[in-house]
Amino acid sequence: MRKRKGMKLMKRIGIGMLCTVMMAITVMSGAGGMTGSRVQAAAYTAVVNPGIQHQTWEGWGTTLAWWANRVGGASEQVRNKYADLLFGGNGLGLNIVRYNIGGGENPSYPDHMELRARIPGYKASAAAAYDWSQDANQRWMLNAAKSRISQSEFIAEGFANSPPWWMTKSGSVTGNHDAAENLREDMYDDFADYLTTVAGHFRSSWGITFRTLSAFNEPSSAYWYFGNRQEGNVMFPANQEIIIEHLHRSLQAKGLPIGISGPEETSIDLTRNTINSYSQATKDRIVQFNSHTYSGKDRVGLNQAAAGKRIWNSEHGDGEASGMTMSRNILWDIKYMKNSAWVYWQAVEPSGGWGMIETDLNNAGADLGQYTIKKKYYAMAQWSKFIRPGYKIIDIGDGNSIAAYDSAGSKLVIVTINDSSSANTVTYDLSHFTAVTGTVSGFRTSGTENLAPLSNVTLSNKRFTQTQPAGSISTFVITGVSAGNGVVIDTSAYYKLKNRSSGKVMDVSEGALADSANVIQWTDNGGTNQHWQFVPTSEGHYKLVNRNSGKVLDVYGRSTDSGGDIVQYTDNGGTNQQWKPVVVEGYLKLVNRNSGKVAEVSGASSANGGDVIQYTDNGGTNQHWQLIKVN
Repeated sequence: MRKRKGMKLMKRIGIGMLCTVMMAITVMSGAGGMTGSRVQAAAYTAVVNPGIQHQTWEGWGTTLAWWANRVGGASEQVRNKYADLLFGGNGLGLNIVRYNIGGGENPSYPDHMELRARIPGYKASAAAAYDWSQDANQRWMLNAAKSRISQSEFIAEGFANSPPWWMTKSGSVTGNHDAAENLREDMYDDFADYLTTVAGHFRSSWGITFRTLSAFNEPSSAYWYFGNRQEGNVMFPANQEIIIEHLHRSLQAKGLPIGISGPEETSIDLTRNTINSYSQATKDRIVQFNSHTYSGKDRVGLNQAAAGKRIWNSEHGDGEASGMTMSRNILWDIKYMKNSAWVYWQAVEPSGGWGMIETDLNNAGADLGQYTIKKKYYAMAQWSKFIRPGYKIIDIGDGNSIAAYDSAGSKLVIVTINDSSSANTVTYDLSHFTAVTGTVSGFRTSGTENLAPLSNVTLSNKRFTQTQPAGSISTFVITGVSAGNGVVIDTSAYYKLKNRSSGKVMDVSEGALADSANVIQWTDNGGTNQHWQFVPTSEGHYKLVNRNSGKVLDVYGRSTDSGGDIVQYTDNGGTNQQWKPVVVEGYLKLVNRNSGKVAEVSGASSANGGDVIQYTDNGGTNQHWQLIKVN
């Protein structure tokens, strides 16, 4: 959630060494649970395919909390300037705000937390009445954001870092002694009632409905201890499930149209583990899975744990001031975790590289009108100003790029990062689009540029080429782009794969669960052994996961021969388990990454039990598969 021990270490390393360390970490750790390097060839081609579509984008945001607690109390001119820079159309255009429902600290501990983090609560004690005059500064900024954001795009989420101090075991919102759980056992109902009462008042009296409500923050981590500099509350998954149920009942009782989000764990892997630990009843209560991304790498695993539900990166922060680390994380999240929104922790911070805007937030006498717009601000603008709510994230065969398509406006947006030490020349191939009749404009942020327009980008034969300098982020906007009616893959859904020649569907023989079970064709009988999910790996390739067994489509023994048998097998990350869908006449060819051969029904058989094998692409209809969406 905040600057922890690891982050303090990075601050001591120094900027030059930090870049080296970050690149080394990336090469070793990869992005989606795989190892890999960011190193690219000096020149390569990136193919954009609108036929493979992923999540619908919901937007970009920031948590209000600490910075809004200070800036919202500045002069009218100053606080409006910050609101314009972050939420205005000429600023970053952020459309998501996370509002921190404070617990309010025990008056016996006035100095526990740093100045900016002292978020007031709305109820001073168990016996006190609600005081709706509290937290005026953060609420001002919330309303300022709403006034600048289109009604159709504005999304607000409420969240708590801690229960009110009088509900805690330690008597402090900073946490319990020895980082133990802090919510009293007799206060689960009370805490849920507190959150929903606040949310209800925002809706009925202040005209703001939180779309979602989150009851805890990084709850499984040991950061939250008595006397800490910020609010925090340890709550392990078993008790998370209890508060989620109480929150659900309280929302229902008050008739509030607000969903529940969580679990807000500090890392990608921990979020995955927590979701997987929940009972199905708890998962059913949650409408949106939120993860923080301070560490961890199994983005694909988190996506699988979410099982098709909406995913947000609800909090990211880093101390690297150029915005390159932030941008690499944005790219990996969108490509592998498939989140539909991306929220930075504190857009405004004191000095140290964390903020997009820097000012002194911990000095009560500081002039908040004195601030510095950092390179990270312009890096964020490369994303937030161009990939807008409602755009569809589509496939692009490049580990350094994200593509988003606006079908209503016939517009394509490509964001490319180059965080290597040398320039890359990239040719963008748009030949999968039915028509490309407009123009391309470009913008770049680098060591010497801040959202600078590019003048030398020209479309020709549905292609354009651009050299990306080292340490740069480039955004391209292509107009007059039509996707036509090609095949579209929804990676959150399951499909039946119907063979064009036989009319039968791809099937794991007899619904077997074992490794090496044969894959055949069979008459469609509705069995889950005939359902397949496309799970992205990299460079436009996918694993095909069987719904019944959880195993993936595999070429047996990593064969590269025509006739190599296709089976199911436990996912081991092999390239013989990865397939690239290629659109042909409204059908798909499935090209194996290891062999380059395609999946076909052997001998163009039309019989039940016809074997599915790999074979050299010969254009036969027995090598074409129709996608039929199951859910």
